[in-house]
Amino acid sequence: MQLFEMLVRLRGLSPTFSRVLLTRLVPRIIPLSDGMGVTVQEWSAERCVLELPFRRKNRNHLGSMYFGAQMTLADLAVGLLLFQHFPMDRYGGVIKRVEADFRAKGKGALRCVAELPDDVADVLNDARVNDSGKAEAWVPMQLTGPDGKTVTEVRTLVAIKRFGPPEKQA
Repeated sequence: MQLFEMLVRLRGLSPTFSRVLLTRLVPRIIPLSDGMGVTVQEWSAERCVLELPFRRKNRNHLGSMYFGAQMTLADLAVGLLLFQHFPMDRYGGVIKRVEADFRAKGKGALRCVAELPDDVADVLNDARVNDSGKAEAWVPMQLTGPDGKTVTEVRTLVAIKRFGPPEKQA
């Protein structure tokens, strides 16, 4: 059983414990995030919400949230969302492109909300059954400040690749 499959089962028993455990596992899965203080606020098959505290390690020389910290937060959010749908032992997933629109300076903790719209899920699910075993789709995310206002809008072009033969269609 893969890590994310185990966490999904655990989430069914105790959503709070699974979020706390996932928060502690993230730096071990993605070492770059160690020390950033990312916490999992919400984690379901449809939505992942992460929070990044406003601390020295995450700030730039201008006193606002560092671009690299914002993009790492977005990367983690989309990854945690997609690995539930595409287990790492059967699929590979990478971010091929990132687009970010900055709306305001990040002067406090940031929350990143990643959701998987039905149309995006349909496109990515095609990797399960198509001949190439590949699919790409844009996944939108919002990074908001403590006041709920959008700081950064992020779009990531996610590529999924299947390892092995196509899954049988139901």
